Amino acid sequence: MSLASLIPATRVDPALLPPLLPWGVRYNFLYPYCDLFSHIVPTEPGPPRWNAELEAYHRTFDPDIWLFLGRDHDDDTFALRKFRSRSVELKRRKRTKEVDGGASLADLEAAIASIESRLLTRWNKLLGLHEVRQAVLRPLKMMYPGQSQQRLIKTVLSTMDFEGPLADPSTLWPISMPVPHHLKGERPGRVCFGHDGVKWTKYALPDHPTLDSEAARRQFEPTATEMLEDAEESVEPGWVEATMDDTRVLLLSRPSGARSSGFIPAFTSLLHRRHPQVA
Repeated sequence: MSLASLIPATRVDPALLPPLLPWGVRYNFLYPYCDLFSHIVPTEPGPPRWNAELEAYHRTFDPDIWLFLGRDHDDDTFALRKFRSRSVELKRRKRTKEVDGGASLADLEAAIASIESRLLTRWNKLLGLHEVRQAVLRPLKMMYPGQSQQRLIKTVLSTMDFEGPLADPSTLWPISMPVPHHLKGERPGRVCFGHDGVKWTKYALPDHPTLDSEAARRQFEPTATEMLEDAEESVEPGWVEATMDDTRVLLLSRPSGARSSGFIPAFTSLLHRRHPQVA
């Protein structure tokens, strides 16, 4: 069994997602409610803090993108749990490969690293915004069954001043999966991945750095120099430089001043792999 056959295909390639969630937003409003990032900021109990600005930017995205990203997230989470269990069993039995042509321990651990990278990339670049909003809605749906999401979310929003997003509601399609045929023409003015001249940076959420978030960023975000040095032995230099914006969103848990090692080569090999799109 090959490594490629272990890793599930994705509907949307996470490596191609534009990074639309800046560090300050992630640190202050998203990471506290996801235990994937408990090494960066303690996970907080209770419903997340949500505000009118986050809601306004969330509404700029076509609602259907969350369906495709969410399915990929669930598939990767299920596969990760399964591979970890198989890896633990091999180690318990002190074996290096499963019987009857199964996977080797090395391939299972490589698959685990690749899927972890995909989960982090997808969440950091875009999905985290929707996941935290869903966490806001979950208790509200239990308290007020039958109410629409828009009505429920209004109950937690307070008045605030902010510069509104450039995109109209439900017009952004920043995923590599083509717009399904039945959705084409449904929303005029849709801005899609792959359109010529689209600068996704202008559609990113505005950043609101704080002293705490900046201190954490300096500790946990790899610098461009570190990432190039870590990756240069495994991939061609031109490709690494071209994908720095994609890989910069990944977070490495490391002591202050320590070099990251091992993670970036595994991640860049994942970016090279192109998965078949499925419906």
